[in-house]
Amino acid sequence: MPSNSFHFRSIKNNEANIVNICDLEVIGKTLSEGEFEIEISEDYFGGTQIDENKAIELLKTSNTLNLVGNNIVDLAIELDLTSPDSIKSIENISFVLIYKFTQ
Repeated sequence: MPSNSFHFRSIKNNEANIVNICDLEVIGKTLSEGEFEIEISEDYFGGTQIDENKAIELLKTSNTLNLVGNNIVDLAIELDLTSPDSIKSIENISFVLIYKFTQ
């Protein structure tokens, strides 16, 4: 039985629907390394707490994904939604943007 929990928020803008998912432990943090900085704000990533089963459903069915956190990024890799080569990290926290194009 999956045991990880995540924060989830969907943002709709015109035709785009961006699904943001982050690990619980990174919400509210600002990560920085050199010139790069990511703020994992409650406003942008917060909303609904979901379990791993719901995260898997969202990962499989969403076209635009913004993922932050080692657990959610590892889950996306396990589901073959992204390549490990596409993953970036700041302060040892993984993040990735995934765009699925359909015809």
